[in-house]
This record gives sequence, C-alpha cells and structure tokens, in this order.
Amino acid sequence: MKFALFSCFLLGLIGISCQNKAPKNINSVESYGNRQRILKQNQLKGNVMLDTLFMGERLFALGPVSGLQGEITVYDDVVSIATVKKGTHHISSLNKTEAIFLIKSNENDWVSHTIEEPLSSLDAIEQHMKALLLSKDRDTSLATPFRIETKVQRMVYHIIYKQDTLPHNKKEHQKAKVKFELRDTEVNIIGFWVDKAREGKLTHPGKRTHLHFMTKNNETSGHIDEISIPTNAKIYFPSQ
Repeated sequence: MKFALFSCFLLGLIGISCQNKAPKNINSVESYGNRQRILKQNQLKGNVMLDTLFMGERLFALGPVSGLQGEITVYDDVVSIATVKKGTHHISSLNKTEAIFLIKSNENDWVSHTIEEPLSSLDAIEQHMKALLLSKDRDTSLATPFRIETKVQRMVYHIIYKQDTLPHNKKEHQKAKVKFELRDTEVNIIGFWVDKAREGKLTHPGKRTHLHFMTKNNETSGHIDEISIPTNAKIYFPSQ
C-alpha cells in the first residue's frame, strides 16, 4: 500500500495521473449519445466510433449508424453493420462505423437461466428480465446487459435507413424503418436493461430494454420489433 502511494506521488511529480493507470471496469454498461436528440433536435451525427471501444474483450453493443444509415450490433466481439441496398439487407463488419448513440458492455462471465414458458412479445421479455433480476437479488435501478440464444419461429425486425434529407421527427423515423421477417432461424440476441436515468434516451419511451439480434452465421442483424421466445431457450446475464 505504501509503495502504491509512493508511486502515485512520483507520478504526480512528473504530471502523470495515477487514475489513468487504474484497471478499467470492463463489466460496466456504458453509453454514448442520446436517442431523444434524434427525434427532438434532428441530431443525426455520430458520437462514437466502433474502433475506439474495447474490442477483443468480449464486447456486446448496439445502436444506430450515424445519419441513420443502418443498425450496429456487436455480439461477443463479432461486428454486424446492417444497411439496406436495393430493398434488401446488407451486412458488413466495418470497425470504422460511427454510431449516433450506442450502449455497450464488455462482459466475460455469464450465468444462464432456462426460460420455462414462452415469451410472446418484447414486453414479455422485459417483464421476465425484471423478474429474473429481482429473483437474483439484483438492483433493477442499475443497467445490465443480457443475451438470449435460441431458434425463433418468427421474428419481425427493422433496419433504420434514412434515404432523404428531410428534418427528422417521429413520422420520418417510422418511414426510415425498413422491415424484414425471419422464420425458423437460429439467432443471438443482445439486450440491455437500462437504469431509470437512461430510460427513453437509449430505449423507446416507457421501456427499460433495447434488443438487437444477429443470426448465427451473421447473414443479417437488426433491431427487434416482434418476437416470440420459445420454452427452454437460454437467457444469460452477468454473474456479478
């Protein structure tokens, strides 16, 4: 302890902060940008570049591409940038992609829970996640990532892809969503339960969760609109 304090003292003398040498908390949920600025202030510029994040440390993240030109999904360091070309989805893995807003966590220690009854909607998933956190004595006022690996019978999703220069608002936001459907497909879902301070800023108003997905082969990804999770699917959440 004395050596550590003495080291900090010496570093301070030469203008280096000891705080910069502290190990980063890779399990915390961090966010950049704000969803509300898209709809209320027409702010579509990027706030964070993917290649500045902690890649290689089991990164999970989601958010919209700058200019509303696609959806960003990162599942266990696998990057999936979903855009639209000629009416169909197009996937790339460009780390130089910039996000308008993004929520992320680096998590390497998960515990699993078996879903014992079907979850037929996003609301049902959110309620299940809340009940699960409470059953494990977790503080639901804090943000936490979660993930689901399963085969979906049917799922509706969208890729945001703004194709005009009109000022953005709720009506224009709905027009920019290009919708697709999946059936009988293996998917990896990454979701975030957000704290109250970020409710509506990183989620839809009145919601505490935000979910993206990626197919097992990364052929497509996007923002989930409608989904049913079958019995015996596995949901994972951090062990601590």
